[in-house]
Amino acid sequence: MSSATAGKAVFYSGITVAIGLMGMLFFTNTSLPSLGIGGTIAVFIAMVYSTIVLPAVMAMLGPRVNKWKVPFALDMSARDDGVWATVAKKVMDRPWAVLIPVLILLVGAGVPFAYAEFSLSSWAALPPDDETRMGMELIDEQWPDQAANSIVIVIDTDGADPLSEENLRTQHAYLLDLLNDSRVSGGIGVGLPSPDMSAQDVLDFWAAPAEFLPAEQLAVRESLRSALIGENATLMSIQLVGAQTDVASRQAVEDIRDNRDEFLTEFTGEEDRLMVAGFAAYNADNLQAIADNLPRALAFILIATMVLIFMQVRSVIIPVKAIAMNILSISASFGMLVWVFQWGYGADLMNFTAQPIDSGNPVIMFCIVFGLSMDYEVLMLSRIHEEWERTGDNTQAVASGLQKTGGLITGAAAIMVVVFGAFGLSSVVILKQIGLGLALAIFIDATLVRALVVPATMRLMGKWNWWSPKWLDNLFGTHQEPARENRLESE
Repeated sequence: MSSATAGKAVFYSGITVAIGLMGMLFFTNTSLPSLGIGGTIAVFIAMVYSTIVLPAVMAMLGPRVNKWKVPFALDMSARDDGVWATVAKKVMDRPWAVLIPVLILLVGAGVPFAYAEFSLSSWAALPPDDETRMGMELIDEQWPDQAANSIVIVIDTDGADPLSEENLRTQHAYLLDLLNDSRVSGGIGVGLPSPDMSAQDVLDFWAAPAEFLPAEQLAVRESLRSALIGENATLMSIQLVGAQTDVASRQAVEDIRDNRDEFLTEFTGEEDRLMVAGFAAYNADNLQAIADNLPRALAFILIATMVLIFMQVRSVIIPVKAIAMNILSISASFGMLVWVFQWGYGADLMNFTAQPIDSGNPVIMFCIVFGLSMDYEVLMLSRIHEEWERTGDNTQAVASGLQKTGGLITGAAAIMVVVFGAFGLSSVVILKQIGLGLALAIFIDATLVRALVVPATMRLMGKWNWWSPKWLDNLFGTHQEPARENRLESE
């Protein structure tokens, strides 16, 4: 009997978690698909164990499963009455008085996310007193021409000589134009070996016969030739102002790419190409890859989850509300992430430097939190739906469903909060962000959303919670109505 009811809930819950994690598979050209594959496999194994292996083990053990009692264990038994039923009934007595303040709180907590800045994490993600980070900061300070925040502009000359007079003058003008940008602190290329050189100085520098140059200047020229000129290509090294993770650095790369055609028209090669590399460029490419794949990933997660919940509870309204509530809790945790890690409230306490949010973290957090929170959302809804079919009383079904799943969900959420919160003790900001964000999202979802928002909204919707059009019922199977003798009109 337990496998027929709880087993079904576990199956749907596992599929829901897997759907959330599979959302990461869409983000090609990033490291996210590997996380999605690993997580999905782990969930599948756990689901097989819970629905096949565990019932077999329990059958083998029989009554002996309760032979030894765990001292001081919490009572996790499903009861019809208790604290969660009491809370649900009090909330449903005054749903608007509860719902509006909670929604204001959650929306307010999510507002900072509108001001989020994203970037890949650099060495600045290490603690301020880390030896590696201190070394990198010293290099930036003492040798700014070797600064970590630099980009490389590679020009494919298509066989044209980069040292021809026309190409040297073009590169000289281009480099001077870049150096006039407030986001650029320095640069070097064959068109500008030294920032104080005029175009004629550059031509003389490269055209002068070797025997007429001092040994030191000749060595510098040969060094630049080997470093900056390759077969059918030349490069420029540009140092940018500020940190590698700054939005301004990424925008500088995007501006260079947007305006490269204008520069290339002045070159003598027929198929010239200008490419930008470096951390800021990689950062821009990574963010673009995420942005390009985000709509497809979200569409897959949301649509698949709605279909799955509908198949379980045969309602159109319930899946929409479940998704909205999960997004509400996730957005609140995202907002707190910006408040703490980007704006720096708590930097001293947690020993980090305020910086943009790692670009992959919101995707990781959304997929994990959405899957996990929908996991026990499905478990709770399955119990509420069973009570609705048994009694036809929406209010009683919500109170009873929350009570019967309260102990299990509270325990599971507490474990997840502790585990994820432990990530916050990491010395690396990336893990701190993931840990704090996941812990906050699970805590908000398991308390404010489950205990207050769910019963309030389900009380307001009444019998419409369980509405679905006839054609959907026919498509997915017969819709089971509550027993006629027990069906009650929702208040």
